[in-house]
Amino acid sequence: MNLKSKLHAFCRNHAIFILMFMVMSFVSVAIMWHSKSIMVGSDLIFHWERIWDLRESLVNKSPFPLLALNGYNQTGSSVMALYPQLGMLPIALLSLVIKSFIPLVYTVLMLRNFFALIVAYFASYSYNRIRKISFVFASGYTLATTILFHAVLSYDIGRSSSIIYLPLVLFGFLNLLEKNDWIELTLGMSAIIMCHVVNTAITILFLIVMALINIVKILKKDKIIALSKAVGVTVLLTALYWIPFVIIVGNNSITLPPSYWKLSGASLNTWYFSIIHNSVNPYFSVINLLGLVFGIIFFTRLDKYSKQLLFVGIGFLVLCSKLFPWDLVAKTGINDSLQFTWRLNIIPQLIFCYIFAGIVVKLFKTASFTWIAIVVSTLIILLLQLNAQQTVVNETKGYVELSHKFVADGRNYRLDNNHDFKDMLFSNYGFVDYFPSAAVSSFDNTNNHIATYNGHQQLKVKLLGDGMYSFKAPVAISKMVLPVLHYKGIAYEVRVDGKTVKTTANKHSLLTISHLAAGRHHVQIIVHRTKKELLSYLFAIIGIVLLIAAIVKKYVFNKNK
Repeated sequence: MNLKSKLHAFCRNHAIFILMFMVMSFVSVAIMWHSKSIMVGSDLIFHWERIWDLRESLVNKSPFPLLALNGYNQTGSSVMALYPQLGMLPIALLSLVIKSFIPLVYTVLMLRNFFALIVAYFASYSYNRIRKISFVFASGYTLATTILFHAVLSYDIGRSSSIIYLPLVLFGFLNLLEKNDWIELTLGMSAIIMCHVVNTAITILFLIVMALINIVKILKKDKIIALSKAVGVTVLLTALYWIPFVIIVGNNSITLPPSYWKLSGASLNTWYFSIIHNSVNPYFSVINLLGLVFGIIFFTRLDKYSKQLLFVGIGFLVLCSKLFPWDLVAKTGINDSLQFTWRLNIIPQLIFCYIFAGIVVKLFKTASFTWIAIVVSTLIILLLQLNAQQTVVNETKGYVELSHKFVADGRNYRLDNNHDFKDMLFSNYGFVDYFPSAAVSSFDNTNNHIATYNGHQQLKVKLLGDGMYSFKAPVAISKMVLPVLHYKGIAYEVRVDGKTVKTTANKHSLLTISHLAAGRHHVQIIVHRTKKELLSYLFAIIGIVLLIAAIVKKYVFNKNK
């Protein structure tokens, strides 16, 4: 079959589903967009600082910044290197085109939902070759109320982005077991690593469990070779993230996000009310419950891997619940890393959506009944999602408009226009996350752009963006501590009035310059790529070439496709 014939067959088989996904993605934001407001979700400020920093870095022709020299009050925080950037890159690019904040947020959500529907559909289809199952699965998984929690209520760009690629990991692993095909698993795992660290760990845990269940098959030579290819290419593709991460973490003591919580599983009441009220939260949805119930009732109709997945899903549910003794690990590093046990729910949600889709499509022998079941399921999924949107809108109506610079005063705020957005983004609200540990005690000065000189004298510097600052020295300064963090292993260049000067780091890990005359000065902080960091680009390019070659071989030159 030539390329033209393959394209014709692709359109004939999948065009109607893609068109339906377009409509569904628009519906998935319609009620919220019509409300013309956005709630300041728990992580909205944090992630928009990241997005803005990346956006300005793109404008200044310095993509993939390691340090925050535009966002986070230009503190030079390593959050840009230590928190993956893939999920926010499309948003940063769109922000260059769509200038109005509210349409931008909902356009991004609509496009992400469409992309997620496509990814889930073709990931499933690559394994089972059944379009109906893949359509129902993609719809139920992508439009779940839990997705609204991750993407809207908590506004966690990294977490919600990584969830998009979980189907690639699930079906990629099954493809590896059945066909020695490693491409989908590589794509999915690489994307998740480049989006979110905690979800990466959860996904690896899931893969380990599935590998142990299928250990006899995994240890066969052809499977080991395929798995080695997947791991090797994934390591190369993600080098842009893990090499800078290793450099910074290996050379510095880093402050992680503070722990306000104690790990605890969800109660049965939490699960019950989540399902009954179609709540916008990270616990469970109606479709997930139906998938679990159908899987148990029609267990004998499930294929081998679906049976495995059912037990794995139930195991993760137990892990998420109070049945698991979380008190035993709440005082360990797991408490700080996992943060919330509901993070683990992403695995059973994925699994039970797929089981639901498989049962719905295969339950009836008559084609007409099957189509009725698919239509009814799709309508239920859409109605549940619309109801969840309305819940978000109703909740947001009671929030206070952010008509001043944001401060953490315990109130719930909403954004109604670009001015509100600027009040949020350009406030002095800051985070100690990812600071050098020694710099935490100086957070107030650093966050409020206050430099110290000649001992304990203070002056405020003006932020100019792109690592540039200006200030007026009232007297000659022998030594000045800038409100900029210093990380060992990073190649800094500091220019004062256009001339490169020598710098040191004080005991609080802040950049220090010397010998300034009285008067106005301009300082610019430039971060250069070290040889080790440049190696990450080489690794990534090699990984991309190997992956493209494998994809071309599979989809273009494989006569069986």
